[in-house]
Amino acid sequence: MNQSPAPPDESSGEFAFTKQAKKPSAKSILKQPVMIAAILLFIGVAVLVLYLETGGIISDLPEIEVTYTLLPNAGKTDGVPIAIKLNEIAVFVINDPLEGGGGAARARSIVDSLQESITILKEEPGKIITLDEDDKFPAIVQQAKDGTQRRLLVKLTQEDLTLAGESNPKRLARVWAERLTDAVKLIAFGEAPEYSTGTEFGDAISTLYAAARATGGSVSEGSLEEAFDILNDSQKLVLETVPSLEGIEESVPSDDAIESGATFR
Repeated sequence: MNQSPAPPDESSGEFAFTKQAKKPSAKSILKQPVMIAAILLFIGVAVLVLYLETGGIISDLPEIEVTYTLLPNAGKTDGVPIAIKLNEIAVFVINDPLEGGGGAARARSIVDSLQESITILKEEPGKIITLDEDDKFPAIVQQAKDGTQRRLLVKLTQEDLTLAGESNPKRLARVWAERLTDAVKLIAFGEAPEYSTGTEFGDAISTLYAAARATGGSVSEGSLEEAFDILNDSQKLVLETVPSLEGIEESVPSDDAIESGATFR
């Protein structure tokens, strides 16, 4: 007597080709829980890879443009006082010599160096900004944490001190490095300023950061623009010009005090 074949044992893990007689639609496939889980997993992995490669989730932060602005010459030096700015924020005033007919040659060199430095800080995690105090007039440099890959950003001159009304070159270099670092932290990375706290500049840039967070929930190009607009006139003036050094502590920190590798990620 003929016997009909036994029904397939679905618990055995074997595949019955008859189940593929009718191909499921793409829409039905996408609705399957396994497929939804796979898609979510793929998105999660992609986000993780992006985070690891960039050091964080990409946000709508503005590009930093380093520029220089000629200031009125009060006759303190034989050169021209020039403000070095990161977008709207002035970080320091340098003296640019007139001799040689270069026409702001020092300012242009510093602008190019800082612009390249910011690109490196954004693309290569672990870089720091620090001071080189081996000479009479200190320099602000960028380097890896182990001291390699050193790049000169700006070296102070006696005329820079004269313009600032400062006699201590190490103190002026520290102030410049603090302002530069905090401006980069805020604009390039959306991070809270931390090195210039307790100064006019530090209070103003911290207010800008807080206002940007309050305006947009996070720091972005749009929230920074809105935050800058709602600052009062004195706060804008402090950020758009270079405030005096009065009230800044006289003490000079160690060489690694201006270290930003932990936050430039």
